[in-house]
Order: sequence, then structure tokens, then C-alpha cells
Amino acid sequence: SISPSLTLPLLAAMRSRVRDWAAAVSGRASARRFWKLSRKGFPLLMPMQSRPGHLRASYSSDFLYTLYSDKVRMAAFQGAIARHGAKQVLEVGCGPWTPLVDMALASGAERVVAIEAGLEHAEQARRKVDARRVTVLAGRSADVELPGDFVPELIVGELLGYLASEEGAPAIFADMQRRYGAVKVVPKAACSLVVPTRPLHLSLRDKVRNWAAHGIWPSLVPGQLYDIRNFPLSAQLAEAQVWEEFDFESPELKDRLQQRHELRFSIQPGTEVGGLLFWMCTDVDDHVRLDTRDGSTSWNQYYLHLHRQRIGPDGSLLVHTSVDARTEDVSYEFRVGDTTYPSAD
Repeated sequence: SISPSLTLPLLAAMRSRVRDWAAAVSGRASARRFWKLSRKGFPLLMPMQSRPGHLRASYSSDFLYTLYSDKVRMAAFQGAIARHGAKQVLEVGCGPWTPLVDMALASGAERVVAIEAGLEHAEQARRKVDARRVTVLAGRSADVELPGDFVPELIVGELLGYLASEEGAPAIFADMQRRYGAVKVVPKAACSLVVPTRPLHLSLRDKVRNWAAHGIWPSLVPGQLYDIRNFPLSAQLAEAQVWEEFDFESPELKDRLQQRHELRFSIQPGTEVGGLLFWMCTDVDDHVRLDTRDGSTSWNQYYLHLHRQRIGPDGSLLVHTSVDARTEDVSYEFRVGDTTYPSAD
């Protein structure tokens, strides 16, 4: 008979394997559903219940699998990591599926240290990787100490949300610079853009399809921020403008963590304005830029629904933006006309 001292660890390992297999099956199904809905082309939107980035430490395994299935995003990161060819790579935010760890190893890395804030995701990552070459550390990057003999040559991190700063990338990479000096970073830089739009109109069919997709009947409320995909290009009223930008390799990054802008948009007098659309662009490295407005990646956009207003005779609209990215808990303020986000009440 098998000793209980051997049986219990064996059963625990089997249970872990079954959980990982079930998570992968669920993740693949979730990713297929996401891409199938996205390809239908109608506006998909969900009201944000809290500020951008508040869920970053509790993303579900299914959600992260959808990112893993993003061929455009993954190819951009794979190419950038391969071009660096670093032997010692530090990843921040490896998640349970560890795609960037795998890319680093495939590109010649001899050792990878991966940091993951989610304890369950970190455990799942440990079960997946080769412990002889990869060390997975659980915790926030600012609280984790690297092995004493490890000096990163490259830092990688898929820390970009629908906005450049919302998942804490500026603060995290500024802290990395302080601790480890000038190190190459993938992604190299990112910025966020905004453009005024016409009021978003959802047909009855669009509303029904959103209800079928999310289980929520969509309603548009002034001052409410929405997670949105497939926003119609025809509704944009001007050229987009940058309202936050960060070079993650720059020594001045620490001085750019707070940014304020007054943006002036030229719009035909008499035009009705009903919203602001926000999205992110990233220079993954010097060779590849991704613009998340084009819908080819799994990054969505944000839509801020406004009190409707008409452009005056001067043909201009002022938008005030503010971001405080000094910590991972980023805060924003957007103001245009009678609408402020977040609202005072």
C-alpha cells in the first residue's frame, strides 16, 4: 500500500492539475466569446462601477486568458522581447498564464524572475513554469525583494489598461528605475488620447444585443464612464489629443507622474457634443506601436457620457484633464462644460 505521507501530496498535486485544466478550458471559452462578440461590430458597453484600474489586482483567470489570446498584442511583445535578447529578465504581473515569461525563455533568457500580485495567480504560475529557470514571487512589485544574485537586464510588464496609467505602470516602472537603475523596458512608452464625440446612440437592436451579452439593459447617464468597444468612428468630432504620456525608460519618469492639461478642440459651430472617448497607444519598443482605437487588440476604450451641449460661435471646446499616477492607485479628473468625472456627489 502507498504511505499516507505520499498519498496526500499526490492527491493535492492531482487536484491542482485538474483546477489548472478547468481554468484553461474556461479561459478558452471566455476568449472565444469575447472575440466573437467583438467581431459583430455593434457598440458593446458596460457602466464602470468604480474608477479605472480598481480591479487590476483581482482580474479573473478568464479575463487574463483573453489577453493571452490577443494575437496582435502577444506578437508585438514577443517581437520586442526577442529583439532585446536579454539573459536576465524581470517580469511584473505575470498572471497565471505567464506568456511573457515563455517569450523571454524562448528568446534566450537564462533566468526569469516574475512578480505577481494575485496570490492564486502566482501559485498557478509556479505550477506552470520551470522552477530551475523561473522564480515566481507573490506580492506587489514595490514590496518584493529580488534574489540577491539577480540583476535584471530587461524589465517586461503587460501593465497597460485602456489608459496608459490605470494599472500603475508609471509608478511601478519609476520605482524599478530607482531600485535597479537604467534598465530597458517593454513596453517602452505609452500615452492616452481623448476626442469629443457626438452623443452615442444605441438602436433598440443594439440595446437588446448588449443586454444579451452582459445581462444589463444599457442606459446612458451624463457623468457616467463606460467600458466600450466598437465605438463608431463617424461619431468623432475632431482630431484626438494626448492628455497623458510616459516614457518608461526616461530618467525623468518620476517627475512626470502628475500631469494636467487644458485641451482645445476645434469643432464646427452649432455641433452637438455628447461624449468623450478615451484610449491608449503604446510604443512596445522602437519598432512597434499599437493604437488600441483600431479594435484589433483586446484593449477596449472608455466613453464618458456628457450633458449635451452645442459648440459656440468660436468653434472650440475646452477639455481639462488631470492624472495623479504617483502610486499604483491612480486618480483622474476630467472636466468639460457642465460635466465632471468623477462627479462631486
